[in-house]
Amino acid sequence: MQKLLKNHIFSFIAWILILIISVVALPDVTGLTREHSNISLPQDVQSEVAKSIQNDWGPKQKDTYQIAVVFNKEKGKLTADDKNAINETIDQLKENKSKYGIKMVMAPDDNIATKKQLQSKDDKAWILQLNVAKKHGPVNDVEQELNKAVKTTGIRTYVTGADVLQNSFSNSIQEGIKKTEVITVIFIFIVLVIVFKSPIVPLISLLTVGVSFITAFSIVTNLVKFQNFPFSNFTQVFMIIVLFGIGTDYNILLYDKFKEDLGKGMDRYEAMKSSLKVAGKTILYSGSSILIGFSALSLANFSIYQSAVGVAVGVAILLIVLLTLNPFFMAVLGEKMFWPVKKFTGEQEDKLWHGISKGTLAHPIIYLIVLAVVVTPFALMYSGHLNYDDTDEIDNAEPAKAGMRVVQKHFSAGMAEPSTLYIKSNHRLDNEADLRLIDQLTRQLKSSGDVSLVTSVTQPYGEEIDQLYVKNQLNTVNQGVDQARAGLGKLSKASKKLANGASQLADGTSQLQDGTGKLQSGANQLQSGTSQLQSGAGQLQSGSGRLQSGTAQMTSGLNQLNSQLSVGSQGIAAAQSNTKAALEKSYKANLAQSINSVPGLTPQQKMAAMQAAGAALEKSWSQVSASMPNVSGQMGQLQSGVGRLASASGQLNSGATTLNGGVGQLNSNLGKLNSSVGQFSSSIGQLNSSVGQLNTGAGQLASGTPKLTSGVDEVNSGLGQGAAYLTGLASSSAADSFYIPKEFIKNDTFQTSVDNYLSPDKKSAMIMIVFNSNPSGTEATEKAQELSSMAKKSLQGSRLGKATIAMGGESSNIADIKDIANKDFIRTAAIMLIGIGIALIFVTRSLLQPVYILGTLLIAYFCSLSITEWVVKATMGKDLLTWNTPFFGFIMLIALGVDYSIFLMTRYRAIEGNKPSERMLKACGIIGTVVVSAAIILGGTFAALIPSGIPTLIEVALAVIIGLIILVFIMPITLSAAVKLTYEGVHWKKKSRRVKD
Repeated sequence: MQKLLKNHIFSFIAWILILIISVVALPDVTGLTREHSNISLPQDVQSEVAKSIQNDWGPKQKDTYQIAVVFNKEKGKLTADDKNAINETIDQLKENKSKYGIKMVMAPDDNIATKKQLQSKDDKAWILQLNVAKKHGPVNDVEQELNKAVKTTGIRTYVTGADVLQNSFSNSIQEGIKKTEVITVIFIFIVLVIVFKSPIVPLISLLTVGVSFITAFSIVTNLVKFQNFPFSNFTQVFMIIVLFGIGTDYNILLYDKFKEDLGKGMDRYEAMKSSLKVAGKTILYSGSSILIGFSALSLANFSIYQSAVGVAVGVAILLIVLLTLNPFFMAVLGEKMFWPVKKFTGEQEDKLWHGISKGTLAHPIIYLIVLAVVVTPFALMYSGHLNYDDTDEIDNAEPAKAGMRVVQKHFSAGMAEPSTLYIKSNHRLDNEADLRLIDQLTRQLKSSGDVSLVTSVTQPYGEEIDQLYVKNQLNTVNQGVDQARAGLGKLSKASKKLANGASQLADGTSQLQDGTGKLQSGANQLQSGTSQLQSGAGQLQSGSGRLQSGTAQMTSGLNQLNSQLSVGSQGIAAAQSNTKAALEKSYKANLAQSINSVPGLTPQQKMAAMQAAGAALEKSWSQVSASMPNVSGQMGQLQSGVGRLASASGQLNSGATTLNGGVGQLNSNLGKLNSSVGQFSSSIGQLNSSVGQLNTGAGQLASGTPKLTSGVDEVNSGLGQGAAYLTGLASSSAADSFYIPKEFIKNDTFQTSVDNYLSPDKKSAMIMIVFNSNPSGTEATEKAQELSSMAKKSLQGSRLGKATIAMGGESSNIADIKDIANKDFIRTAAIMLIGIGIALIFVTRSLLQPVYILGTLLIAYFCSLSITEWVVKATMGKDLLTWNTPFFGFIMLIALGVDYSIFLMTRYRAIEGNKPSERMLKACGIIGTVVVSAAIILGGTFAALIPSGIPTLIEVALAVIIGLIILVFIMPITLSAAVKLTYEGVHWKKKSRRVKD
């Protein structure tokens, strides 16, 4: 048992069990990475506020994948057959929505709006927009399923979108990690073989670090799965690089000390204890500073920065494994660890560090001035501009990236990822006042620079609806006014004609009235004559003596009566003709035309007026017409009777025998005649009364028509003045305003727009904005923030002044990421430097040395960043570093670089000597070999990131490698000069005697 404990066999068994448990408990890393690959931002930033508004009314963004299917004709334009084939593919998707988990489809041929937005102007590309439920499956499976479903004969098809692009990035990271793991292991094995000239030490080192990584990674991923621990695409790869890098460095430090102690004649157990005591102490100091540095990232607000906390977990496990598992191999193998090497020498002096330190200690100020001259240009050369376009992380050959490039080529650059401005109010927005404000804002957004297209509820097709603007509405009114004025002009002319006709009608009725008066007089005379005739006939019957005289009188009276009857008949005929002509010409025609020309009268009112006037005329004329046929008939009978009477009087002399019979017949006819004349006289009276009424009406018409003409002229003049005002208003800027009638809001066509751009409760609205430039570029991200601020100012003080306004989309998201990242970088870097500085105070037992060390690390960082920017531009053709490079380069270089300073200062404190400069010179000579070897190994592990093809990983690797190279050369300068000037300077000589350093 004692031997087992001495050989640390139980530690070995424990770690084997822990390793097995870690492997078994390891969750699905690929799925976990995809699930946590999206960057999460604080809920109060603008893009997150926009997401929350959007989630309240449509398919929730967090529950669906936003996918775009691109149909592209590489050569030539899309033909009619091509378009039919695409529509057939789309129809198949619509019919199988449940099969593919599709929640929403927006096809390029759905309506006018989608035709303008989703069909390219060059007619070479179409876009189909889909929302697919996340519960349908992982985005990787959804992408593969849709790729098969959208294949169309003769057309190139791509499945892309933000979620698909993110998945491609995650896949690229996973592929890069596989390459990095293999290259790292091979590189470390080769370097360790060269350093130790043994194949066993590299295997043991890789085994211990491997156990550390697998155990730590299993713990981290399970924390992510069950406790929502910070995680990102970069967590795994950075854990691999850091653990294998510093783990190998620590093993070199430990194995070197173990080898040194074996060379001093110690047995393996004593050498193991000595190396654990001396080198283990350095490892704990160094590892603790790294642990503090990475743990400080947990205080970051930005999720992607927090995700590096996983490295801290890995470092903690690494320290435990190295100090508990390595003793097993040391105790069991002893000198055999370094097989086939059998001769163990002590520490060897590094000529590079010894030479640099010696020169610096001799001329510290000169070396520092030269260093400042050399590094200052590099520090000032860094531009500070970064690339926030995550799609640049994806290779152009990836289908999702290729699809996005097709969209950018055939549509505006921003079409692939449009921005959305959300307006959330506490009241409904489907009213004239709020829609006017939304339209006003829409027009302001359209007039801004770098904006290609803006659509909203009032402009669903990206264009203004003319009918909803005052200018167009005024033009319509002006046209109506012009028509009304033209009608009033005609009415004025017609009223003048009506006045003339009314005068003629009055004259005609006066003549008619005169004629009926004469007719009445003649009828009276006729009635009187017939009475006399009847009296004479009675006298004739009483005596024949008076027959000759009576016959002569009767003949004379009959001739006079016949003449009067002829005159009366002519007067009646003339009156009838004149009355009828006057009524038809002057009354009916002119009055009807005038009434029809009066503006403002409905057709029903005009018809009622016509019918009323016609009814009055018809009544009067019907009475006249009814009487005149009777008068004419009676006149005919009367003339016939008079003719027979005259004939009878001629025959009177022929025979007295027929006298009594003729006189009787005459007496009978005279009775009839007297009766007819009475009827005729009555009819004439009725006619006279009707003509009197007609005459009165004609007089009133003649009197009223000039007033009507005057009123029409006044109305026409007023309309002319109003038309002039409206014409001026229509041409002014005031007419360029939005106005939507209530009836139009309820229109089915407009309701489609309401459904698309207003939330179901009508309290939120969205405005879609497409930029001309790349939505991930600097111009678009700055413009997104600018437009959001402009919208808030525009609505300030209005009905929507208290509404929540937020810009969503890629541009706004990047703007928020940029703002949060910059602020959090400064904050996190400060926390990290303070934490490491405090650790260095305990390690060095000095307040100044941590300042020198951190200053050295910062010089190396800024110089490496500038040089990296130049190298990336020269070798990769990229003008800007990716936005993650400065942060990850900083934490890696500062956290790992502090290792070397701790190596040096720990050895410096362990050396006994009188003067600090002598101790520093010796420490630099001894530790230089370890630092250079460690820097080569750490730089080599980071170099393993370059084949990954991921720009961020490549740039971080370059920054760390360049920084390590700079540290190798400037650390012996700065720390040697600091020790010389601080502890051996004029002002510090007395103090140095009192301080035991």
